[in-house]
Amino acid sequence: MATPTVAGPEEDQLYDELRRAIEEFEEGEQRQTVLNRMIRQLRFAKWHKDRMRKVDAYCQRIKPATLWIILATGALAPVLLFTMFIWVSLWVE
Repeated sequence: MATPTVAGPEEDQLYDELRRAIEEFEEGEQRQTVLNRMIRQLRFAKWHKDRMRKVDAYCQRIKPATLWIILATGALAPVLLFTMFIWVSLWVE
């Protein structure tokens, strides 16, 4: 089995496990089950890497002011929601 080009250590580990699984099991249902599980893990690792590449690219472009706005909004949202809850509770009474 030729080793494809691999980008990360996680994928290296999964390919090594796949290689061991192929060598460990003889032809049969158990081997097919293990191979299918490993293939799913490799596909997920590739999908996750692609998704995280987009997030990392966004994080590299973000400006400090934008970051502060995001943090302040996240910190003030629970306070605002709690205040609205209190006002509505007092109004309903």
